[in-house]
Amino acid sequence: MITIQDYINGLKKGKILGSKCKKCGNLMIPPKPVCSKCGSFDVEEVETTGKGVIRSFTVIYVAPEKFKDKAPYVVVLVSLNEGGAIMGRLIGVDPTKPEDIKIGAKVKFKLLIENGEQIVAFEPV
Repeated sequence: MITIQDYINGLKKGKILGSKCKKCGNLMIPPKPVCSKCGSFDVEEVETTGKGVIRSFTVIYVAPEKFKDKAPYVVVLVSLNEGGAIMGRLIGVDPTKPEDIKIGAKVKFKLLIENGEQIVAFEPV
């Protein structure tokens, strides 16, 4: 059974891991031991490609203390190609020009390391 620690360790290696229900095909990120769609316990660990599309985004101007020096920055909700969704920072864009960020734009996962901490990020493809 995949655990949250497996998920975190996967991120450290540049991978997005999830759990996929063998009964209904639902992909859950972060992984869960029980399918959130049908309730089945028959789930397996899967590794995603890390590619997907932007479904929503926001620009953070007032950041938490540990990210204060990074503001403004963009946070996106990404629908992965395999299913499931994950949030992360969008890099490679100008956060002062949100009009240039398009819903449906293709992105790929990239691990950021800031102050020794792993940050889930995506960059435009």
